[in-house]
Amino acid sequence: MRFTTLVWTALLVPHIILSPVYAGSEIATLIEMLHQNGTVSDAQYGRLLAELKQNQLLQQTDQQVIASKLADASKPSDVEVQIKGGGLTLSTRDGAFTMQLGGRLQLDAAAYGGQPMLGDGTEVRRAYLTLKGTMYHDWGYRLQYDFANTGANGKGILDAYIDYKGFDNLSLRVGHFKEPFTLHEVTSDNFVTFTERATVAAFSPGRRVGVMAYQAEADWTWAMGVFGESISSKGGKFDEGWGASTRATFSPVNVPGRLIHIGLGANYRDTGGSETVRFKQRPESHVTDVSIVDTGTINDAKKVWKSGVELATVVGPFSAQVEYLHARVNRDGFKDLNFDGWYVETGYFLTGESRQYKKGRFGRPKPETNVGQGGIGAWQLALRYSTLDLSDGNVDGGEVDAVTLGLNWYPTPTLRFTANYVDILAVDGGSNDGQAPHVFQVRSQWAF
Repeated sequence: MRFTTLVWTALLVPHIILSPVYAGSEIATLIEMLHQNGTVSDAQYGRLLAELKQNQLLQQTDQQVIASKLADASKPSDVEVQIKGGGLTLSTRDGAFTMQLGGRLQLDAAAYGGQPMLGDGTEVRRAYLTLKGTMYHDWGYRLQYDFANTGANGKGILDAYIDYKGFDNLSLRVGHFKEPFTLHEVTSDNFVTFTERATVAAFSPGRRVGVMAYQAEADWTWAMGVFGESISSKGGKFDEGWGASTRATFSPVNVPGRLIHIGLGANYRDTGGSETVRFKQRPESHVTDVSIVDTGTINDAKKVWKSGVELATVVGPFSAQVEYLHARVNRDGFKDLNFDGWYVETGYFLTGESRQYKKGRFGRPKPETNVGQGGIGAWQLALRYSTLDLSDGNVDGGEVDAVTLGLNWYPTPTLRFTANYVDILAVDGGSNDGQAPHVFQVRSQWAF
């Protein structure tokens, strides 16, 4: 009996010790019993207890390693990847860093009639790639490049700036960006109602290198900045010009589907050593490079003062906006020149959508139903009247009146197809005096 017990002990105890099926306390009890009845000697007893303890430690270590690996595998990634508005967005889980890649592609075609002669054609109107985001919570950045306009004048670079938003009631921006002036200029060309902005865009200052302070809340905004020249300007023997812009808006009514917007803007520019200024405008079409009204180069121009008033409303599917702009040119030895223009436009979504608005500008239309998901997208009819007068004193740039009829189709929030008919009612004065061209143009747009 003693021999049999010894044999079974020699065969089973190592297996029991190495098996995870048995609890350590049960194995220790068995070893203790075998030691007490003399089957296991004192030396064997000590060795078996030592091996049992070592095996338990190894098992605990293995379990900890497995648990750690499972925890790492199930831990959420530090970086989240999303698709927003068709663009790729990366962000850290704590929100300290974000990066969004977006862009737009606009393809235009236009056919012209009447006089002056304007050649039919097509063009890639814009081909933007945009990178924007935040750093360390309070810092923002935006870099935008236009691959459709990359000539020697360097206009490929559009936005290139850094924001600081660490103050409670103030944000700062430095770099190359649009001066804050007029509603139709600060609204992205993705979301303006027509293919081109109204003729008063002749007074838009565009993008320049500068620094700006601003605050944009849901119902009111303000911005004020000081600017040099555009990034495409080349230095010469004369000092560059400089200027300042400011714009403020207020929305006493601002709820989804209902809006009243009021805005005021002012712009000043010192022409610097060049002492020249020029205003000109195409017939609300960009495929042609012919200006329908043009002051030509105005010499001895020291300073230019611009001011603007803007009003807009949204009532369900109906929207309207109107702006009046005035420009005064101070000249040495000559009487000041005064130019002005205004436009009024309306739009109506046949499919019931409302024009989107956020922080002093209009945004992306959102179809109620998308094509490809059982819907027909958003359909909008639009009508605009615009006038621009560039004649005063000894400058005869001409005065133009235009009516534009538009149809927009948004199959999805990222796609837009537009057709515009522009009727130049009359040109009074200037090199195109008495001319009355008309334009039919279409655009295909992908913006993400």
